[in-house]
Amino acid sequence: MNITMTTMTKSIFFSLILSLALSAVALADSQTAQSIKISVSLDPALQDKVNPDQTLFVYAQAVQGPRMPLAIVKLKAGDLPLETQLDASMAMMPQMSLSNFSQIILLARISVSGNAIPQPGDLIGQTGPLEWQKLDKTVLLSINKQWQ
Repeated sequence: MNITMTTMTKSIFFSLILSLALSAVALADSQTAQSIKISVSLDPALQDKVNPDQTLFVYAQAVQGPRMPLAIVKLKAGDLPLETQLDASMAMMPQMSLSNFSQIILLARISVSGNAIPQPGDLIGQTGPLEWQKLDKTVLLSINKQWQ
């Protein structure tokens, strides 16, 4: 009887540990699965300044802090208008992730040179400050001015 009780106790213990581990994985997945949906368009007045092969960067920056993108995706200008999304898995550095900042600015930039660093002549659009975890709909982002 004592052996059966010990086996049952072990079984319950391991079931509890497995349940806690699965709960932790589910919680981590729910936190990393949160993303920002973005609809990017190009102002028709700038259409003649765009080559479809130019690089389009869509990214998030912290409102306060370094200017390094917290999440970034690289696309082609010829894909505009388009829908994309950003999430914490798209960080360039783990400590500079969306998950570490609550307020962000979203930017879309067509790079004339293909370089990730903004250059004069690039076309850009940006939002004002957003609390990204509270977003419940797609953010509209229009590329509407030329970088000076």
